[in-house]
Amino acid sequence: SAFSLGSRGALSAGLPRHFGACSGQGLRAAMTGKAPLVTLLLAVCLAALAGQAVAQDGDEEVCQADGTGACVGKAVRDEIHEAHTAEDGGETKCYADGTGSCVGKAVRDEVHEANTAEDGIANDIHKMCPVAGSGIRNYFQGLMKWFGRRIGFHKMLSLWPEDIASEGWSDDYTTVNYLVVARIMIGLYWTRDPSWVKIPTAMATDKEEDLIRVENVHAPHEDIDGSPNFFWMESFVPSFFLKYAYMPAVTCFYSTLRRMSTHNNELNGTFEDALDDPFMNTWEVVMNNTKYKKKVDWVMAFYDKAHSMDGQPLWPKQMTQFSLYFKKDEWEDRLEYAIAFHLIGAHRVEAGSWEFGNLPGIESVTLPFRVALNIFSTFEVRLHMGRYGTDLYFNEDGLPVLIKTPDGEIVLRGDKSWQYWKFVWRSTFITVITLVDHLHLAHFRTANLLSRAVREALDPEFPIRRLASIFTFGSIFVNLQAMHTLAGPNHLLHRATPFKEFTKLSSVVPSGDSGIITDITDLPAIKALMVDEEWEKLHPKLKEAPFFADGRLLVGAFRKLMDSIFAVSWEGTMCSANGTYSLNMKRMRTVIFKESREAHYALTPEAYEWLSAKVESCNTGNAKRVMADRLVAYFFIVTGWHRHVGFVGDYYADPELATMSWKDGEKFGRPRQHIIMTIINVFTSTHQPLLKEDYTHLFDGMKPDLGKEYKSAWKMFLKDLDEIEAEINRRNMKREILNINMNPLILESSISK
Repeated sequence: SAFSLGSRGALSAGLPRHFGACSGQGLRAAMTGKAPLVTLLLAVCLAALAGQAVAQDGDEEVCQADGTGACVGKAVRDEIHEAHTAEDGGETKCYADGTGSCVGKAVRDEVHEANTAEDGIANDIHKMCPVAGSGIRNYFQGLMKWFGRRIGFHKMLSLWPEDIASEGWSDDYTTVNYLVVARIMIGLYWTRDPSWVKIPTAMATDKEEDLIRVENVHAPHEDIDGSPNFFWMESFVPSFFLKYAYMPAVTCFYSTLRRMSTHNNELNGTFEDALDDPFMNTWEVVMNNTKYKKKVDWVMAFYDKAHSMDGQPLWPKQMTQFSLYFKKDEWEDRLEYAIAFHLIGAHRVEAGSWEFGNLPGIESVTLPFRVALNIFSTFEVRLHMGRYGTDLYFNEDGLPVLIKTPDGEIVLRGDKSWQYWKFVWRSTFITVITLVDHLHLAHFRTANLLSRAVREALDPEFPIRRLASIFTFGSIFVNLQAMHTLAGPNHLLHRATPFKEFTKLSSVVPSGDSGIITDITDLPAIKALMVDEEWEKLHPKLKEAPFFADGRLLVGAFRKLMDSIFAVSWEGTMCSANGTYSLNMKRMRTVIFKESREAHYALTPEAYEWLSAKVESCNTGNAKRVMADRLVAYFFIVTGWHRHVGFVGDYYADPELATMSWKDGEKFGRPRQHIIMTIINVFTSTHQPLLKEDYTHLFDGMKPDLGKEYKSAWKMFLKDLDEIEAEINRRNMKREILNINMNPLILESSISK
């Protein structure tokens, strides 16, 4: 067998004899010409190695996200806590959170400082990974490095581009993440269908130890409806292993990756961006002596032959051919017009009247549209990195004509720096949408909160819990991965972006105080889709944008679905005969309110009043409408909105079109940071169950038994989706720029990637 071969090769590499199957000879013996079998064997090898970890670290520590790698024991934390709760004579602030609590200013400042310094992911690693505090972790790091440095071997398996070297640009972290996460793990993935959406059988708890935390964001470790429920081979894994070893294995894996390529191999060690060495991490170095003439071709070489287990390309299929806008070595202004008015940016375009005077050659001009991003210029960046920001102003035709830089400089079309600042705007825009609208609003604010609320508050047989299972499928699993790799420090998003105090983003971005994210029903783009009066206020040019035009069709279908559901569920099921909320609905209101406060999310006064249980009666028309509107908003955000803000492969393929970080003054991303960013893209591009599928198996066995009514409502919803699909297809035949992001043909039912 393959596992009996290659022992001599493994020993020569310094590995134990029983890991011989993971050597080159062992893998070659298993090769049959199909990459999936090889990637499966590689995964088995790594799992076997991870299974050797048995040491236990019982010292409970809090690790600081300050680059020192320092950890503080529980006794010290208790002393600090006592000091913080001592008498404080400073300015007192009372919070409108329903508690009536008042806290002195000095105590608030100290507590905030302690909270923002504390690294919740590192704490979770020490709690969940049994080898996090032992020397065994060094063995795993060494193993990962050894694996990543076998580039010639990986080329032989078609896991690495044939004529690209890793020297001169990559580090161990980047190489191992690409190989293990992008190629092996996603290479083993098989598209999931509605049969993966399981009927709920239990309720989740809200215990603190069951959650992982980054600043204000809290997410569950496991899904009571099935964990991890992601890979096809789980059916062959003993259930006790999934129950007891899944979380430690996942946590140890991320712990090992996070320590790689840091100055001290620790969780909070500093990593190198490699931006100031002319012989390291430059395009001249990486493309020298290769066939690649364009940066985009070099990047795409990493994914041209990459497929999942069922043959789906890892890089998402192209929707827009942006290369058509690149002429005479510069980007045409119609590129920004396309992005803002036809594609991913339409929901952030503001319509108004902005006047600029004393401009060279034109004296003054009044412009009707803008996308303002200078608010993000206040986020500090690391050494040599370019700063986020720029406000871009458009004329009545939607073409960009003026830029206001973060320093207040006015740049006009045709100016020498016009192309540079357009690149800064595009990169800022796409990444802000990714960080704010995709990660924090869609994944955490909506999918995470809704998933937790229905599992913690609603009985497994409760009809709304069954319906919500469609829209929360896989969200807890994917958000756990996002907590480690996208919200936590020293991982993919941190290394790909320029931000100096990265973890603080998870405090600033979600907080209602920052004004970056409002309540979901108060978002201007959502209000325009849901409220007729707001739709009428929308500028005619924006009404034509596919996000608004097609999104309104989808929101209308969701509203019709909820009308049918509430017609049979509200009285007697959600609202008791005595006019008070049922126990399930009381719990759901409580959980949503608690978790919204926990994350410092903004709530409209109407939502605050309803969720805080100040209104006990459910007989008022307002109560029913508030609940229905909230569910419509939740369902739209996890489907149409998620696709709209999450489809970024077309933008990030070319490091000269857009990237997540760049050296100040350069109008392209560097190789290392850009490839790290591509890993994020392929993980968020896997194929998931579609919205327009038959999920009626979930409606069997509900209490009360409304299965017939719910099945009928869902079938009518599917008919509505068919009509929407046909209408969007008709519209796209006439559109200047095709957009299928709201088309049920490709819409998925939940945030599960």
